[in-house]
Amino acid sequence: MPHAQNRRTLNRRALLRLSGTSALTIGLGTIGLGKAAMAADLPPQPTPRDWAKSPALRFVCLSPGGTHIAYMREENGRKYLYEYVIATKAFQIYDLGTAKIASIWWIDDGHLAVTSMATDKFEAFSGGRDTYYIVSVYNLQARTINTLFSQIEGFKSFVSGGVRIIRQNGKRQLTASSFPINYDEARYLYRFDLDRSANATVMDRAPWHTENWILTPEGEMLARATYSPKTKIWELQHYDRGLWKTIFSQHAELDYPNLVGLGRDGQSVVVFMNSGETKGHYYEVSADGVFSSPLPIKGLTAEPIFDPKTFRLSGYTTYDGWTQEHYFDPAMNALVEKARASVEGYRMSIIDLADDPRQMIISSEGEDDAGTYYFLDLKAGTSLTIGAEYPHIPPEWITTKTVITYTAADGLEIEAYLSLPPNRDAKNLPLVVLPHGGPVARDGQEFDSESQAYASRGYAVLQPNFRGSSGYGEDFVEAGYGQWGRKMQTDLSDGVRHLVKAGTVDPKRVCIVGTSYGGYAALAGAAFDPGMYRCAVDVAGVTDLSDFLESIRGYDATTESTTYRGEKRLLGDPTTYAEVSPVFHAAKMNIPILIVHGKDDTVVPFSQSLAMVNALKTAKKDVTFIQYDHTDHWETNEAARADMYDAIVAFIEKHNPPR
Repeated sequence: MPHAQNRRTLNRRALLRLSGTSALTIGLGTIGLGKAAMAADLPPQPTPRDWAKSPALRFVCLSPGGTHIAYMREENGRKYLYEYVIATKAFQIYDLGTAKIASIWWIDDGHLAVTSMATDKFEAFSGGRDTYYIVSVYNLQARTINTLFSQIEGFKSFVSGGVRIIRQNGKRQLTASSFPINYDEARYLYRFDLDRSANATVMDRAPWHTENWILTPEGEMLARATYSPKTKIWELQHYDRGLWKTIFSQHAELDYPNLVGLGRDGQSVVVFMNSGETKGHYYEVSADGVFSSPLPIKGLTAEPIFDPKTFRLSGYTTYDGWTQEHYFDPAMNALVEKARASVEGYRMSIIDLADDPRQMIISSEGEDDAGTYYFLDLKAGTSLTIGAEYPHIPPEWITTKTVITYTAADGLEIEAYLSLPPNRDAKNLPLVVLPHGGPVARDGQEFDSESQAYASRGYAVLQPNFRGSSGYGEDFVEAGYGQWGRKMQTDLSDGVRHLVKAGTVDPKRVCIVGTSYGGYAALAGAAFDPGMYRCAVDVAGVTDLSDFLESIRGYDATTESTTYRGEKRLLGDPTTYAEVSPVFHAAKMNIPILIVHGKDDTVVPFSQSLAMVNALKTAKKDVTFIQYDHTDHWETNEAARADMYDAIVAFIEKHNPPR
């Protein structure tokens, strides 16, 4: 039978789009509508450009009072901020221009914060071209904009961290940190009035290598952490009566602790330990430096949750391909279960909470749902469908990621995600191998427009969490050290062999596509795994390991940054870099290759692709190069992304036909 999931009789995503003229309020019972067989008549197949479109709703958030919803829409490259008043069903719309928006979040019921990204070169910050973050506060009633640091002499409008919402005398304010342009070897933490950047107060002039601060909800400094890449000493400092006192320190080449938040008592702080006997555990540390027993935060991928009102540790999340919330308070766990029950049969995530956590924004995903947002009012027993992320994608063309496992050549078990093409027999299929970036990252069950785009064209898509991926413990990460182009690469081809043995894919119709580290893996597959792939697509991938490592050393050649040392550990022995750098092995690449790169990339230098293209052309190989002037590493430019999806799909279909 064709691979197809049962479909709901009514597409939930069509129930309501909040940007329309009315809102639908329904009872809080199960939102799901029951399943029925998929209709025989399929709607038109989505184009690659359809899959490349930005979600119709992004950054959906709820005001602290639970009275307003906000989100962003993108139309022809411009971004628009939508504010919706739940009680009156009234809208306001704000034109955000063409800025690269990174996040939107409420400060109070009248102010929203918008974080955007800018790519530029400032010697005082990094010595080279980099990506910076800008935080602007929108007063929705006055329709004014206040950009942090914009009115403070000696600073650019860039934020380096420390952004928190605090409450002083019943009024909400923001804190944020930055570095002055004259580089006086300090990092400044400021407290800002919401409507005027000039009304800002210096809270702390800290050493430049200060990592973060822990504050109380009232904006009182409690602790800060520093790590000097020169001395390699991490320090936890406590603030007492105007002075900073070091209460714990540790010498660490790389794996130093992380100061992550406020403890459960509101006075201690939470620290994650990265080395030694305490490695992998969270602790509460008192003001005099005494460590608690390990905290009850369980799981290899557990991360703490902090209450947005009290700032205190309130629970933790776990991740096994989907995020699950676990609170210390049974009442909060009961709310999570009610929210999960409201979208029974679908995966659920809590996106935002009001000050009263019974009011929340959730999202759901499932076999016929690429993502839908809801406002739940568990206090009133009502819910509101906000809208779908991808309303233009027919549910009949959405496929499901299935978890599979296989054994690598050396016996290591590898977990992967397999997406099968909808509406087609799952036998002897063409395959796209899609390794993730990072490489210390992982793929999960979340809706992924790229894998969906390939699957919708008739391809099986394999996303292996190869050795070196995160989420499976430190031993699994360490198994990837020094294995670029080696076992990390054969983990991919072992997955292909597993699917061939199962009869799922045709061994003669396999290609590999990847971005960042995945782009490296695509080129390495072409160079070091002959006969496995018919074509390869590299998007912003590393091609020369030694040159790439030097690019992240930093502007101070006498100091190795933690990023540099961390990458050096991942890459392994420097004397072997040339052996596994694709740029030196162009002569071995006997399959068609497509290389794509944006000039605004500040993660993998654009020069990496230029060198690879030149090497392939010199070797007289079949290479196509596409470059974009205003595209970054995260492909935030929708127009360029749509063009890129078109080009990649056309390339794959030409050299690895789906039928």
